[in-house]
Amino acid sequence: MHGGGFRFGKVIIRFLVSVLIVILLAFFLLWSLMFAVAHGPSESMRDLLIGMCMQASATKFVPYLVLSKDEVKAIMEDAEKAVDVVYTPTEAETQFINKIITGENGETYEITVLVGPGGSAVITNENGETQIVEQYNEWDYAIDGIQFITVSRSNFKAYMLIIRDPSRVYLGTSSDFKSNLPGSTFDQMAAREGCVAMINGGEFSDPGGQGNGGAPQGLTFARGKCVWDDQNYWKTFIAFDRDNRLIVGEDITREKAEALGIRDGVCFRPMTTSSSGRLIYTDEAGKVHVTTRGTSSPAQRTAIGQRADGAVIFLVTDGRSAASIGASYNDVTQLMYEYGAVTAGMLDGGSSAMLYYRDYFNLYNYDTSRLDQYQKKGLVNKYVAATPPRHIPTFFCVAPGGNS
Repeated sequence: MHGGGFRFGKVIIRFLVSVLIVILLAFFLLWSLMFAVAHGPSESMRDLLIGMCMQASATKFVPYLVLSKDEVKAIMEDAEKAVDVVYTPTEAETQFINKIITGENGETYEITVLVGPGGSAVITNENGETQIVEQYNEWDYAIDGIQFITVSRSNFKAYMLIIRDPSRVYLGTSSDFKSNLPGSTFDQMAAREGCVAMINGGEFSDPGGQGNGGAPQGLTFARGKCVWDDQNYWKTFIAFDRDNRLIVGEDITREKAEALGIRDGVCFRPMTTSSSGRLIYTDEAGKVHVTTRGTSSPAQRTAIGQRADGAVIFLVTDGRSAASIGASYNDVTQLMYEYGAVTAGMLDGGSSAMLYYRDYFNLYNYDTSRLDQYQKKGLVNKYVAATPPRHIPTFFCVAPGGNS
């Protein structure tokens, strides 16, 4: 009996040693590949992969396995050097865009239309018939004052809501942020708020990267009150004032925010402290500034914008899949500009990127058998992560009503 037990113990030890060797070999091969990419001839490939790792909280440590802190910092700072491209209002109004719109009865229209009000449109219906509409009214294709648009590009798929009435958009919060409770999942927030639609909000603390973020980072306002102030005023502040105008600014203190009449707002600054979450802004002379970067890795991203007519744009992109690798910073900026934004800011992305639209699959006659468990709860984008949808503290919500 003792001899049999000894032999069994030796087998277990050999098995564990074999498993350890396999793990070490796999780690060595992975490290060797990373080292080759990091120090190889293709700097663009290196920068792309470093940027992708730095996008997600779970993989931020990876670049430091093969590069020094100074090297990683230099790569990220170079990638995020911002350049403003300035347009006059007339130039902004004559940009043509293509969009696919699904109507109330499931019909699909491909539309080419001028950005800005009063543009003519070429509409192709489901039978391939084309007609020119001189006075195109985009809200003829809206349900309850909301347009639902899907955009497919070569490397990503995006989902967009355009909300006609900006007063319907407000910030929903998961708690009072003082009780150390985890944040809310998208379906928990939707049930509590009874909102029609929402996107995830600003940056937040998530100790250990467990997806239980319960407190925001940076100045946060909800329904006209400051609900969080950790004095991280260096972050980009993305907020609506009491006149329902979207403001995307830098170095906004609580005092400045209150003087501006802020009602709902969050903070976000993507990836590194050298970058800005401001995508588009309009200066005092009325010129539109569109910010571009040197490079930016593909990722799941969320952004919010506002057009000159006040309509609010919610934008979320898919990522981390063969069908949709993800959108770059410049991809999101370009989409916002194409769809008429004169102000826009980046919100939290990665596994936090979520667009909820209540009952959209019935409103637009989706085949629900092709939807996953989260989409059947109202999530529009494809959630791709190793864990269930995250608990987060803030969401931009759309209140019911508004039959305009």
